[in-house]
Amino acid sequence: MKVKHEGQLTAFFHNGEKQVLGLDGNLLRPKIDLLTEKQSKNDKAWDELNFGKVHVDKFRTIRVYLTNVTEVSARWSLNYVKFPKKKTIGHKTTTEWEEENLAKTDDPDVFEFSETDGILKGPSVALRLAPEGGMKPPVPKDEE
Repeated sequence: MKVKHEGQLTAFFHNGEKQVLGLDGNLLRPKIDLLTEKQSKNDKAWDELNFGKVHVDKFRTIRVYLTNVTEVSARWSLNYVKFPKKKTIGHKTTTEWEEENLAKTDDPDVFEFSETDGILKGPSVALRLAPEGGMKPPVPKDEE
């Protein structure tokens, strides 16, 4: 997130004089974390937020927050990424989770976001870490 470079700048003047200036440069990169109000209850994929069963006439809201853990302002935007359909060898070789993924309909129009891009100044306070990867987030199970 931080890269430091040192160097020098040599200035040659018209009168023949030369001056060497020391330079220190710091490249700072922001780091954004995704946060949620409640822990996901999806046991099969910890990197997914589970909305549960929702009737087509109803809606369900999950609040997702971004925090910037660095002192550098972060420019962010929300982009649609198509769900990758994996090819299977045969029906008997798929797991229950893979069968569920094969039946998914990938339609970005079913989601609505109050913010889709912006600049996030840091550092901001973390509320709760969202699930990522194959491990549970470090939060107590205090809901339900």
